[in-house]
Amino acid sequence: MENAEFVGIFQHLAYPVAVSVVLFFAFGWVSKKVLEDGKKRDEELIKLRDHFIGYLQQEHIELSGAILENAAASKENASAMKENATAMKEMASAMNRFALILERLEKKLGIYKNDE
Repeated sequence: MENAEFVGIFQHLAYPVAVSVVLFFAFGWVSKKVLEDGKKRDEELIKLRDHFIGYLQQEHIELSGAILENAAASKENASAMKENATAMKEMASAMNRFALILERLEKKLGIYKNDE
C-alpha cells in the first residue's frame, strides 16, 4: 500500500483500529518477505546440496579407482614376494649343497677343523 492509503485509514477509522490495520499490513509484508527469502535460501541450499552430492560422487569414483589400482599393485607385490621367497629357498638349497661339497673337499684334502 502507498502512504496515502495509510493516511486514509487513519482518517476514516478510529486510531486503535487504524493502528491494528497498519500492523496487520506490516505483518503481512514482513511475512511475505520472510517467505520469499526462505524460498530463495532453499533454492540456494538445494543447488549447494546438488553440487556437494556431485562432488562426493566424483570423489567416490576417483577413490574407487585408486583402491582398484592399489589392490592390483598389492597383488603384483605379493606375487613378487612369492617369487622372491622361492628364489631364496633355491639359493639356500644351493648354499647347502655348496657347503656339502666344501665339506667333502675338506675330507678328501685332509683339512679338518680344529675343534680346540
